[in-house]
Amino acid sequence: PAAAQRIFQGCDSLFYIRALVIPMTKWIITHGDTDGICSGAIALSAMNGARVYFSHPAGLADDLQQVDGDYLICDIAISQHFLGEITKQLQRIEGEGHKGVYIDHHPLPKGFEEASFPPKLIHSLASCVSELTYTAYKDTLGRDVGRIAIYGAIGDYLDTTYEITTLLNGWDKRGLYLDAGLLIKYIDSIGRNHEMKRQLVQFLSANKLPSSDEVIVKKAITEAHKDEWMRKKVKEIVKVEGNVAYIIDADWSLGKGAIFARAETGAKVGIAGETRKGVLEMSLRTPLDNIDLNEILSVLAPSLGGTGGGHGKAAGARIPTEKWPQFIAALNAAIDEAMSVPKVEY
Repeated sequence: PAAAQRIFQGCDSLFYIRALVIPMTKWIITHGDTDGICSGAIALSAMNGARVYFSHPAGLADDLQQVDGDYLICDIAISQHFLGEITKQLQRIEGEGHKGVYIDHHPLPKGFEEASFPPKLIHSLASCVSELTYTAYKDTLGRDVGRIAIYGAIGDYLDTTYEITTLLNGWDKRGLYLDAGLLIKYIDSIGRNHEMKRQLVQFLSANKLPSSDEVIVKKAITEAHKDEWMRKKVKEIVKVEGNVAYIIDADWSLGKGAIFARAETGAKVGIAGETRKGVLEMSLRTPLDNIDLNEILSVLAPSLGGTGGGHGKAAGARIPTEKWPQFIAALNAAIDEAMSVPKVEY
């Protein structure tokens, strides 16, 4: 339908979109967090037999080089830095006679032009990608698949939208939150193991509950115990520079590390990072409306030879390790500038 081909930005829900009809998808490329895994599982439920791959904003352009068929991309922010390369690869794929759909909820990069972007784009800042994927294909899916969208929404802190609230009304949500919690902890426990994540996508797409699998339950509980230990450990290892609290190489989830680094110190922004092959990869979190981490990092990180972006209050960045002092100084300056501008709401 024509309505499903437009960009939906800032709306609360895509509840009224009819099912999206595309050719049989050969590739499902998604992000490796809870929302991405749940989006991939929903897509696989609708496109049985498709191959599932995991990617990220900095690696998408390279990963697209191997795509040789119809495709669906879920929950991967379109990086300002790699926009040209990503578009070039998508144009190549289309030129070979293949079609695709891109479903995302991150802010679109500056200079983005829908007319030159080959895939059908479904986009909303207000919903998780699991919700958007389920909404696009729900007419071909059973009601049970809606549970997966709820898991993804809980994992991305976007479980109060109209569509998710409507889905929750059809379930005893206490059980769903139990399964979502187990799923989220399990995903944290397997880290970057893409094969285990691929198996998890298959597991969820088969309409199986996380609580029904002994391995998922055991690893989730172990991860929960680690979280509690690490939450207390953060108090000992966290450092503060100006507006920013951070922990580096703590061997823990970067997202959770950033949350608790900020929470334990009262800083405006929390960071958790890990060093890998000369690169510092980090997650940043803030609860403040004045600070737009996506806007700050999409400019700051490239200026230091890295990449960055995400959401306004939850974002990520990669920079050369030796650039950390400049990064933290520039980030503090950007936060000071952002906080000096009154937040006006209409």
